[in-house]
Amino acid sequence: MSNEPQGEIVETKVSKAAKEKKPATEKRSAHPLSWINLVLMLVLIAIMGFAVWLGWQQQQSTTAEVAVLRDHLNTALQTLDQTSARENDLMGRAESLAKSSQQLQEQVAHNTDRLGKLPGAERQDWLLAEAEYLLRLANQRLQLERDWDGALSMLSAADNVLLETRNPRMDKVRALIAREILALRAVPAIDRVGAILRIQALQEQVTSLPWMPEKLIAEPQTQDVAPIPLEEQTWYWNAWRYVKDNVTRMVRIRERTAPIAAPLTPDQQYYLQQNMRLMLEQAQVALLREQTDLYQHSLKRVHQWLDEYLMMSDERTRAAYAALTELQAWNAAPARPDISASLLELQTLVEQQRRGTVIPAAAVKAEEGTE
Repeated sequence: MSNEPQGEIVETKVSKAAKEKKPATEKRSAHPLSWINLVLMLVLIAIMGFAVWLGWQQQQSTTAEVAVLRDHLNTALQTLDQTSARENDLMGRAESLAKSSQQLQEQVAHNTDRLGKLPGAERQDWLLAEAEYLLRLANQRLQLERDWDGALSMLSAADNVLLETRNPRMDKVRALIAREILALRAVPAIDRVGAILRIQALQEQVTSLPWMPEKLIAEPQTQDVAPIPLEEQTWYWNAWRYVKDNVTRMVRIRERTAPIAAPLTPDQQYYLQQNMRLMLEQAQVALLREQTDLYQHSLKRVHQWLDEYLMMSDERTRAAYAALTELQAWNAAPARPDISASLLELQTLVEQQRRGTVIPAAAVKAEEGTE
C-alpha cells in the first residue's frame, strides 16, 4: 500500500512535468508568427501615416488655392464696382453732353434764323470768315515760316476784306491791323534766301581760293633809280655805290610785327577746306533756326581762317572777305512783333455777333440815319 501512493505521486509529477514542457514547445512554435504580425502592423501603421500626410498636404494645397481664388474674386468684385462707377460717371457725362448738344443745336438754329432775317447777313459772314482766315494765315507765316513779306501781304488783304464789310464795328480791328503792319515794316528786313545763296556760293569757292604761297617771303620789288648826273659821277661815288649794291644783295633785313605762318601741307589744306564748308553749312542752319550766336560764331571762324591761311592780296580772297563781312552784319533773329491782337479782336466781335450782341452793318446804318 505504501508503494502505490508513491507510484501515483511519481506519475502525477511526470504528468505535471509533461504538461509544463508542452506549453513551452507551443510557445516556441508560435514565436515566428508573432514577428510577422508585428511587421504587418508596422507597415499598416506606416501606410496609414503616409496616407494621412498626403491628405494633409492636399488639404493645405486646396486651402491655398481657395485663398488665391478668394483674392481673385475680391479683385474682380472691386474691378466690377469700379467699372460700374465709371459706367455711371460716363452715363452722367453722356447725359450732360446730350443736354449741351441740344442747347447748342437750339442756339445754332436760333442764330441761323436771326442771320437769315438780316439783310446782307450771309455776305457779312463770308467776309468776316475770310478776314479771320487771312489773319490766321498772317500769324502762321510770321511765327512758323518766318515769312515777313507774306505776313504783310496777308494783313493788307485782311484789311481790304474788312473794308468791304462796311461795318463800323470793325474799325477797331482795322486799327490794330494798321499798327501791326507798321510794326512789321519797322523791323529791318533780312533776305534769308539771298543770305543762304551767298553762303552756298562761298562754299563752292572754297576750293578755288588762293591759299598760302610756298614762299613765305616775297621778293622785294626793284625800284627804278634816277640816273646820276655826269658831274656827280666821281670815282669815290661810283665805288660807294658799287659796295652798297653788293652789300644790299647779300644781306636783307626786314622788320615784322606778326609771326609768319607756315604754308599748309596738302592734307592740312584739304581738312581746312572741309572745315570751312562745314562751318558755312552750320551758318545756314543757324540762319534758318534764328540762332544768332551760332550764326555769328560760324562766320567768325571762317573769317579767322581767311586771315590766317589765305592770300589777302588776291581779289578772290577780298571778295570772299567782303561777303563774309556783309553776312556778319545781318541780324539772324530780328525781334518778331506780335500780330495776334487783330485776330483776337475779330474773333471776339464775331462771337458777339453770333450771340446777337453786335449790331449788324445794316442796322448800324439805320440807326445813324435816324439820328
